[in-house]
Amino acid sequence: MPSQYRPESRSDPYDASIRNLQKARASKKWRPPRPWRSEEEGHMIRRFVLQWLTCRNRSKPSGRAWARQLGISHTWLQKLVREFTADPNEMRRLQAEGDPTVAQLSLAREYTQQMREGGELRLSRRAKWAKFFKRYPRQID
Repeated sequence: MPSQYRPESRSDPYDASIRNLQKARASKKWRPPRPWRSEEEGHMIRRFVLQWLTCRNRSKPSGRAWARQLGISHTWLQKLVREFTADPNEMRRLQAEGDPTVAQLSLAREYTQQMREGGELRLSRRAKWAKFFKRYPRQID
């Protein structure tokens, strides 16, 4: 993408950030970011999204409500729906595993919590703020 800025002025911020990212990936210190949740929890969420997608009940909740119940963003739910519609084999593979249960999801979430406590996963934004304010409590004057 050519820069919209004049050649004598600074380079396009997007181009500069892409160059910086390429430099960082080329360095020996770069590593991919840690995931947000365990693979098991992600798999269970995929199964619940597929169950929601294939539901033909009149009382089917909206996508936002279903995502809120699963504890994910509605944009991720939409992304999963696009993946399922683009790859029907993935849908069949997940459907062959049967219907997911809340007990399986809670077990996967426990595993995610153990991994997070062990430092294998990223902290959520809320957890980062809580950690920050625990370290530096606000003083009210």
